[in-house]
Amino acid sequence: MRNPTRPLLLLALPVCSLACSSAVASDLPESEANRALVALESRGVAAEKERDPETENRFRVLVARDEAAAAAAVLSQEAVPSRDNPGVLRSLGSGSMVPSRLAEHARLLSGISGELEQSLQAVDGVVSARVHLASPERSPLDPEQEPTKPSASVLLRHRGAQPPLASSEIQRLVAGAVPGLEPQAVSVVASTAAAIARPADRELRRVGPITVTRASLSPLRAVAGGAVLLNLALLVAVLLLWSKMRRTEQALGRARGPETEPAVR
Repeated sequence: MRNPTRPLLLLALPVCSLACSSAVASDLPESEANRALVALESRGVAAEKERDPETENRFRVLVARDEAAAAAAVLSQEAVPSRDNPGVLRSLGSGSMVPSRLAEHARLLSGISGELEQSLQAVDGVVSARVHLASPERSPLDPEQEPTKPSASVLLRHRGAQPPLASSEIQRLVAGAVPGLEPQAVSVVASTAAAIARPADRELRRVGPITVTRASLSPLRAVAGGAVLLNLALLVAVLLLWSKMRRTEQALGRARGPETEPAVR
């Protein structure tokens, strides 16, 4: 005997698969969550952002469970989320109860590097940035020691053939953050991030209010077509049943007609 609930189960499977999602990034500030959304959707991976239930005022990014591996690869290649740069305040706030002068100087340089990296990564087109500062602390025990001039190096990964910032602009930015650092002492190395080709089956398509990948377009159309055919079949069945009942009522009416007519005297 044919199971009447089987068509309904088949129609429910795609809906269930869309509802099953996986978090590929969590505990993010909103800016990093937005970066992750842009990176994923530009590569044909549908994603959504929501508040992280584990951490207050933080967000997480969700994708379909079968897209989790592709989403993780995209986020890794796009360096999203970015490395947690400490910044000046966080760097100076950690350490021992009585930090040494050298430790304080090292944390200060680390904090300045973090601030510069955050500024560079805020530029549109920059994938990642690393800033290394070399500014030896002059020993107070040797006043005749000749001071060493500070230097810096910047490693920049960017999208496109040309970097979004010229080397001279990066040199001025870094030199302005370190006392005594000349722009000519800042070395800049820029490299192009490998472009990720969007697979044809991951291109996004819009079907009414629903956005799906190209690979999911045919199954979605098949499900929608099956639902339409099922509704038409139900409509035809209702019309046939109504027509049959109508004919039966007319036949019964004709059969009872002579018996119910009053006798004519």
